[in-house]
Amino acid sequence: MGIKVRVFVGLAYDGVYRSRLTKGYGEETAKFVSSLQDDLWLAMEDIDGTEAHDIMLAEQGIITKQELKAILWALEKVRARLLEPNLSLEGGFEDIHEYVESQVISLIGMEKGGRMHTARSRNDQVALDLRMKLRSEIVETLGLSIDLMKTLHSKALGETSTLAPLYTHTQHAQAGVLAHYYAYYVEALGRSCERLLDCYNRVNMSPLGACAVGGTSFPIDRNKTMKLLGFDGLVENSMDAVSSRDFAVEAVACLANLMADLSRMAEDLILWSTWEYGYVELADEYASTSSVMPHKKNPCPLELIRGRAGTVYSALLNLLTQVKGTPSGYNRDLQESKIPVKVSFEAVKSSLKVLQGVFSTLKINRGRLREAVEKGFSTAVDLAEALTMRHGISFRESHMIVGRMVMKLANAGKGMKDVKPEDLEKASQEVLGRVIRMSSKELESAVDPERCVSLRRSKGSPAPTEVRESLRNLRETISRLEAAHQSLSENLRKYKETLRRKVAQYLAS
Repeated sequence: MGIKVRVFVGLAYDGVYRSRLTKGYGEETAKFVSSLQDDLWLAMEDIDGTEAHDIMLAEQGIITKQELKAILWALEKVRARLLEPNLSLEGGFEDIHEYVESQVISLIGMEKGGRMHTARSRNDQVALDLRMKLRSEIVETLGLSIDLMKTLHSKALGETSTLAPLYTHTQHAQAGVLAHYYAYYVEALGRSCERLLDCYNRVNMSPLGACAVGGTSFPIDRNKTMKLLGFDGLVENSMDAVSSRDFAVEAVACLANLMADLSRMAEDLILWSTWEYGYVELADEYASTSSVMPHKKNPCPLELIRGRAGTVYSALLNLLTQVKGTPSGYNRDLQESKIPVKVSFEAVKSSLKVLQGVFSTLKINRGRLREAVEKGFSTAVDLAEALTMRHGISFRESHMIVGRMVMKLANAGKGMKDVKPEDLEKASQEVLGRVIRMSSKELESAVDPERCVSLRRSKGSPAPTEVRESLRNLRETISRLEAAHQSLSENLRKYKETLRRKVAQYLAS
């Protein structure tokens, strides 16, 4: 937003909330308690929520239509000011709520402006602002996650026959195809989207009207503001409405889970782009270089994604620590809850955007991937399964025979493609006390990576037929998530249009 905040307590402003006290804050204390800089993240939500609240007050006969018109006019002036580039806010404002109210009063006077906050507290106000901001952030994060899913899905369609080693313990495990890897992360991202959608349902409940903690004697209509602001329901209990931040904890927990997957993607690409692996190469616009080593092509954006996963994890712990010790009712500790939420969404959204670009421009070294599969032992388990199926021995006996063969091949600096009939015969004699024979052609076929992968019959395996089926199912998942995202986006758009229309009608009346 580009807004600069400077606090000059006692020089410019003493606050609209300090009638109980005879003195203003000292300058250092004012700086300490002020959340105005952090609250700017919620400024537009604060004005929207205030306008909806005051429209309800007028429609309930608590304030007059003339007073409402003046308040709405002033709020729109404040909104415009807050949207100005390089705005400097000066004064001893504790938060955005006090700033907005003081500006309204300065524009239209205390008699009218002083009615703006009737039947409301900063306690239900900030809970409202945070929920409104969270739902917008969730919708934006969902959209970026779905975009990455679509990119990975599109890339997978072209790699259903591209051989790639699959790993466990960072060691070659089995032969697979690159599309299987892409599909894995499409599925994982889909689960994160489902979690965010589910979280949205609990976020999108209105706390407005709970007032400070125990409601109000004014004849307000909480359902009216709930509907006007596009919420699905009410946080009914007034204590729960102002003091709970479990919705924020849940949202950041969802982000932490999502960030774990993004960090693992980044780690894979960091390893795969090394000289030792050489499976992929990052586009220049997603790499950095060294100040002293001219040959370097460093995956710095991906390394930062790994680092920012820690930022989100620490934000989650921050939130949990804040809420664990606060007694029931609103406590000022909760002022700090906005910061980890904001930081978490910023980290996740920027990481999603970077990975979207990285995967869109990623260069695949298919020859190196094939070489890695062919030179290693990633078809050893396929040979063991073939021995069990063709020769009637137990899988554990097959496992022992192939393990003995692999040991000798590895000691000789050879791979699975170098296995000979006599290797099998010697190993089976040593393990079973009898010889099992396969021809050179049979052995070659049994350890051929492409054939091995194609024979995997279990659902969800990397066999090209299975991967193509998986990608068809994932396309349906993406379509369903896109529809859900579009519905939420449309609901938010509609509430804003409805509110803007109401405000315009009252201003024109």
